[in-house]
Amino acid sequence: MLITMAQSNILTCLPLEGRSVLRSIAPMKKILLGLLLTNLVVIATPFTTNAQQSSLPISHFIIIIQENHSFDNYFGTFPGANGIPAGTRLAWYPGGPLTEQPFLLPNNQNLPHDLEHKWEAAHTVYDNGAMDGFLWSAYPEGWKYYGGGITAPRPDPALVKFVRLHPSQSGTAPEESASTASEEQLSVNGFADDEDPDDSTDQSADGEADVRPSKPPHPPGWARYAFSYVDDSVIPNYWQYAKSFTLCDAFFSSLAGPSAPNHVYAIAAQSGGMTDNYDNRSYNHLPGKGRVIAEYSFPSIIELLGAHNVSWKCYVGGKKGPQHEGVWNPMPGFYKYARREGYGSYLTKNLVPTQRFFSDLRHGRLPNVCWLTPSALESEHPPENIQTGMWYVTGLINAVMQSSYWNSCAIVVMWDDYGGFYDHVQPVQIDEYGYGFRVPALVISPYSRGGTVIHTTYDLTSPLKLVETAFGLTSLTSRDASANSMLDCFDFSQSPLPPLIINK
Repeated sequence: MLITMAQSNILTCLPLEGRSVLRSIAPMKKILLGLLLTNLVVIATPFTTNAQQSSLPISHFIIIIQENHSFDNYFGTFPGANGIPAGTRLAWYPGGPLTEQPFLLPNNQNLPHDLEHKWEAAHTVYDNGAMDGFLWSAYPEGWKYYGGGITAPRPDPALVKFVRLHPSQSGTAPEESASTASEEQLSVNGFADDEDPDDSTDQSADGEADVRPSKPPHPPGWARYAFSYVDDSVIPNYWQYAKSFTLCDAFFSSLAGPSAPNHVYAIAAQSGGMTDNYDNRSYNHLPGKGRVIAEYSFPSIIELLGAHNVSWKCYVGGKKGPQHEGVWNPMPGFYKYARREGYGSYLTKNLVPTQRFFSDLRHGRLPNVCWLTPSALESEHPPENIQTGMWYVTGLINAVMQSSYWNSCAIVVMWDDYGGFYDHVQPVQIDEYGYGFRVPALVISPYSRGGTVIHTTYDLTSPLKLVETAFGLTSLTSRDASANSMLDCFDFSQSPLPPLIINK
């Protein structure tokens, strides 16, 4: 009877995988059952503790991740920020005349072309700390010629595995259904970096991508937009949030490269050594055709949250569905690891479409921690319209401010990488992968320091550190262990700031 009671109690708190195994054991095999219970408790314990309460007045952390802009590109002329230095000039090639200067991109103009920002391009830009290669690295022939000796490090094979799917395979986490169309490298939306979540054609035969040109290349006209910037005439809502809440002007991408590794850093404080977007033959080295996915074999923040019953969700935009792995939605890539650890269904049930965010706010179901990633149209990724993305983010923030959650929340809006745009601050190199270049970051909360520019150094793992600090969680890696927690952005003794509803 004691064994039966223990079995019943454990069944109520085990993941489904554990329950089915336990029920399959014949009741008479008590010795075997006892051994099984001992092992299952180890699996169950991280997901059966009492819910951990936040030590801060904030109990809901909302992390909005947008795409591909540097700090100077969005806030380089913001008052009080470390912005574009007066008299800045760049050349079109190393040692060339300093003829080009930053220019305002007016009238909500779309960029005519995506800018290069992969690992090789970013390190050609960095130029051993000179930070002078933005123009000659903005286009493929430029970084191939001027950065010809730079190659992107391969991931640790024990931590990251690239898999090319047959065209009939969906590449989704198998617990739920999703579209089976394959994802594409060259984008129907104009992306040149394998990041478009809405594309569905296979361009994996990009096998000659890194061949160095035999002579100095001629830059295309659109490369000059690497030196462009916008101000409050183009992104008024973001500037208004910065004036009313908190702007961070020393917030860096975690890795000097594109979206895929940086999005993994944002949830796992590492990328397993992955330094480029994986749906790229010159990086994944996989033959054949069909979409490529990554399988990650290391913990993410969901282990820490699950161990303390801290609720979480990923709200995912795009046409393919939240179970469809992409470089902006890496969580499905952790499914096999989660399944091996006994909580595969726990992972997949928390991947939901963006529309669920609004219904969760209305019906009191907002988790303690959530991430929101956009569709291509709403992403601000060149050449998409940045005001479309700004209003998407504004809609999310308005919904929070009009809900019962405003008084207990912190919203962090951050961009995943520099997107090829100029930034003048040399990133500190804390290890072989980064930091990457500065990106914009806003902290919006009743307790954020209103109208303040924070100069403390942060990166994409700092929101992780903030969550870990609030809920008393351990760190995942040395990156989040050493990251600043973003507490400098808050004043919990101040009178709570009121909502700021921005309408068109």
